[in-house]
Amino acid sequence: MTIMEWLQGESGKLLTAGLSGSAVSVAMEWTGVLPAIRKIVVGSACAMYLSPLAVPMLEWGLGVVNVPEENGATLGGFLMGVVGIVIIEIIVKGFRLRLVDPLDTRQSRRRRHDEDGA
Repeated sequence: MTIMEWLQGESGKLLTAGLSGSAVSVAMEWTGVLPAIRKIVVGSACAMYLSPLAVPMLEWGLGVVNVPEENGATLGGFLMGVVGIVIIEIIVKGFRLRLVDPLDTRQSRRRRHDEDGA
């Protein structure tokens, strides 16, 4: 299989769409070379693995959107390329919040204080 054949396949189309979306994201918010590289890498990875979520998220956010099924994968890849880094940041922050629950921290401090004072 040549590179051109791979690029014309499903994975190649997703990667191309993700790279294109990431390039749009970088062009819209230029913050330097290293952040641009990070956006392109993360956006492309999100396009490859999270693209099935993009069209349902678009429909949820905008209401009824009619996307032809044959274009859904590449549209999803493009959208994930554009917003992929934001989605990953939200997911990581959500994990951090669940790991450090402020309520549990206060309760454990109170228990230690009660044990030390008793």
